[in-house]
Amino acid sequence: MKKLEVGILGATGMVGQRFVSLLEDHPWFELVWLGASDKSAGKSYAESEPPAPDSAETGNDIRSLRVWR
Repeated sequence: MKKLEVGILGATGMVGQRFVSLLEDHPWFELVWLGASDKSAGKSYAESEPPAPDSAETGNDIRSLRVWR
């Protein structure tokens, strides 16, 4: 089965970070888009401010996703 492409708005906030961790290895969804405030826009998820507490445990494919505004 093909995975559905999904995005998270507010990805650097507490709830958004939790969604990232839940969707990272999900069998039905592929995380392809992250949105956040101007402070994080244009950076990779790994470089975002505030730093995601779970970012060290997050896979490289997610850590390298660009955060959009």
